[in-house]
Amino acid sequence: MSENLMRVVYVSHNTIEGDDECLTRQIEQILGTARRRNREVGITGALMFNRGLFAQVLEGPAAAVEETFERIQCDLRHAEVVMVACEAIATRSFDQWSMAYVGNREQVPAVLLEMANTTGFDAHKIDADAVNDAIRTLLTDE
Repeated sequence: MSENLMRVVYVSHNTIEGDDECLTRQIEQILGTARRRNREVGITGALMFNRGLFAQVLEGPAAAVEETFERIQCDLRHAEVVMVACEAIATRSFDQWSMAYVGNREQVPAVLLEMANTTGFDAHKIDADAVNDAIRTLLTDE
């Protein structure tokens, strides 16, 4: 049976306050919940994070992706959520991960800065494929 797959790519500003330990606990909580929920509804994807910004790819059945994105938009840990892409896809980019995480790698700030520089710091101009490819590259470079 063919599955109608959708991909949502978004960026948002982090509103989590506190020291590094508090931030780590919050991110671990986000990942734990996301991985459990995503497995239940067939979503795969990846999250890239640094202290100031979230960038995430969600892929899976359209209804599940839409519901998950709605929940993210209502989450007070995110501000200025900008949907970079919402599109039908033929195949998944992150089929091995219910929620892969690219966090404290050395390359993350440079990748995010490059995205910011190429868009003039306008989240509405961020290219969804560039986010998708950057996250995949970081994950495969592990």
